[in-house]
This record gives sequence, structure tokens and C-alpha cells, in this order.
Amino acid sequence: MAKHYLGGSVKSLTSAQIKFSQLLVYGVEGSPITKTEAARLAGYTTSPDSQGARLTNPDKFPLVCAYISNLRDEVRQKYGITFERHLEELGNIRDRAKKDNRNLAAAATTEIARGKVAGYYIDQKIIRHGKIDDLNLDQLYERMRTIKEKNEKVLEAKKLLNSSEESTSESKPKQQKKLPLPQQTSDPDSTS
Repeated sequence: MAKHYLGGSVKSLTSAQIKFSQLLVYGVEGSPITKTEAARLAGYTTSPDSQGARLTNPDKFPLVCAYISNLRDEVRQKYGITFERHLEELGNIRDRAKKDNRNLAAAATTEIARGKVAGYYIDQKIIRHGKIDDLNLDQLYERMRTIKEKNEKVLEAKKLLNSSEESTSESKPKQQKKLPLPQQTSDPDSTS
């Protein structure tokens, strides 16, 4: 299997990182699970709560984040979920609920669940230490730079995953398109 290079050194996903990514995107038996649950089920026994958060940090694990993003893209494509269709369906549910007094809560819950599967809803808790208004211009630019760097790492890792997929598909006869499985290593805590 092809090795992925990121920042000059060999980088690959472990089997535990792949399992974590798949559990986080697909859930268990179709039910979404938290990062902590995904980390625990993937085999991370020591502090799975912090390990789940670390694995989704693009600074520490850009390849894991890129793989999760690819899996979510596959789900969106498979089920035809787009942001526009999602909003349109929610609007239709709202309009039908206004016209008749039927209980459309189940339909709304289903559509919201579709959006969650597609990654349009992200459960997060923000602990604020000060306000953005309290930052000076230099601090704002520094904050924007770090956000941009995080996104660039994930984009670079996605390109590596996608280029690996293209190179393997060119050498083989055309088959159904699947996501690449990155090289696996036995160390579940190695960085990606």
C-alpha cells in the first residue's frame, strides 16, 4: 500500500484511527455516537474522551481529519444530501406543519438526522475566555492565521488521500470507486 508523506516524514493511519473515523461517521447500527464513544470502541482505553478530541484536531492528526472528511463526503454523495436540499426539505416540513395540524415532528427529526449524518450539525461546546471585541488587531490576525493553518493541514492531507486513490485506480482495471484505506500500523497512538 502506498505511503503518505506529510511534512517530510512518512505518515499513515493506524487501524485504530481508521476504526475511530468510521465509527464517528457511521455510528453504531446507524445511531450516531460521540467522539469519546468512538475512541473507546476503536480501542483507545486510556482517556478516550481526550483521545477522541485529539484525533479530530487537525493540528495533531490532519490525516485522520481528512479521512473523516472523505467518509462524510461519501455519505453525502451516496444519499444525495446537499446543503440546499437539506434546507429545502426543512422548509417544506415547516410549510406542511403550518398548513395542517398534523404532527410532523418525526419528519423534522429525520431530516435533522440526515443533516447530522452529512456533517451539517456539529455538537460542540465553547468555553469563552474574553470576547472577540477584547482582541486587538494583531491578536485577531494571529487567530485567523491559526484557523487558516488548521484548514490547510486538513486540505493537504485530503489531497494525499485522494492522490493515493487516483494512483491505485490507474494501475488497476476500473472498479467501483471506494475511499482509500490508508496504510495501517500497529501502534494505535502514532501520530498521523
